[in-house]
Amino acid sequence: MQRVKPKRKLSQRAAILILVAILVAAGLLVWLVSALLREKPATVVTAVQMPCPYSDTIRPFGKNLLYYDGLNIHCISSTGSVRWSFQVGPNAGYDCNDETVAAWTGSTIFILDKDGNSSYNDSLGEEIQFARVGKQYVGAVIGNTETPRLVVKDHEGAHMDEEADAYSNLILLDLGFYGPNGQYMWTLALDVFGTAPNTILNTFEVGKMNTGEASLGEPITYSVLYENNMLRVVNTRKMLTFDYRGNEDAAGSVLVYGWRLLDTEVPERGDALLLFAPTSQTENLFDITSLRLLSGAKDKRFTMPANCVGATVWNKTIYALSSDQLFRAGMNDNRFTAFSLPLEAPATELIGTLTDGKAIVACGEEVFVLTLPQGFTVTTEACT
Repeated sequence: MQRVKPKRKLSQRAAILILVAILVAAGLLVWLVSALLREKPATVVTAVQMPCPYSDTIRPFGKNLLYYDGLNIHCISSTGSVRWSFQVGPNAGYDCNDETVAAWTGSTIFILDKDGNSSYNDSLGEEIQFARVGKQYVGAVIGNTETPRLVVKDHEGAHMDEEADAYSNLILLDLGFYGPNGQYMWTLALDVFGTAPNTILNTFEVGKMNTGEASLGEPITYSVLYENNMLRVVNTRKMLTFDYRGNEDAAGSVLVYGWRLLDTEVPERGDALLLFAPTSQTENLFDITSLRLLSGAKDKRFTMPANCVGATVWNKTIYALSSDQLFRAGMNDNRFTAFSLPLEAPATELIGTLTDGKAIVACGEEVFVLTLPQGFTVTTEACT
């Protein structure tokens, strides 16, 4: 019988050396793959055409978009399918957040949920000038321009508040809701009957009382947002800061003269991101060559690689659109990343962004939804 020799076991030292060699080889492989990825885009821009023509009635609506065709409001998904349609009639206006729609025509208001179901529709008794949607409430401005009345309903149509006396001889310009549950409301009104035009900021707790009033002077106020328990009020000269009761924090003001606010991103926690472009480059046709980002104590300027027709901020990232490219830069990036647009015609406008990282873009009369890439490619111009 032939004797089988037993296999020799590896010594402990040899086993360790082999293990080290395997780990080194694996690390080298990871490095090579990373190096290859650095030379190529991690993502690309894709485009889906929407079944609606370009219109100034197109609005982002969560992960979808809304479009009013002169009779119906349509909810369209980012893949181009019509999710629902609701007839509101001719000469209608509408406002929305990510989950609720308020539409109006004449004196009738409609409140719709995200699936297009009407939770309330009725006449408010007078012509509706405009309405705004909050987390809990809908505010509608009704009546004559110089003697307006403010009516507040919840999303089921229950009457919550009403105000008329505070706006005697004033023109109501805008309103909005703020606070953790949208329980507070701000309004902007214009006094044109004094010696000089004056914008007035009022703050309310819905269903309770007027919490504050502030005179903002002659500069045109055009945006109000709520972050870190403070109201940021942007006019053509400054960004002013107020607490939730309407008391101004003078130390929180920032000079923004010569800059126009394009877009904002307000996270649940932390500082908002406010994206500005030079006023002179946004007055008629957008021809943007530089941008400014304000966020907390940060004030950063960007020089664009090419003239852009629009810009937005999403997921703490700036995206700017030229006629044939999309540019990307994070808050801490020193250079832009350029992505080619998969469009046959030049892009003409960046309409807005969806909550899942897509942008609504116009190419003349056609409308597309583009993905916003989060990878990187060859870098271009430096940020400053």
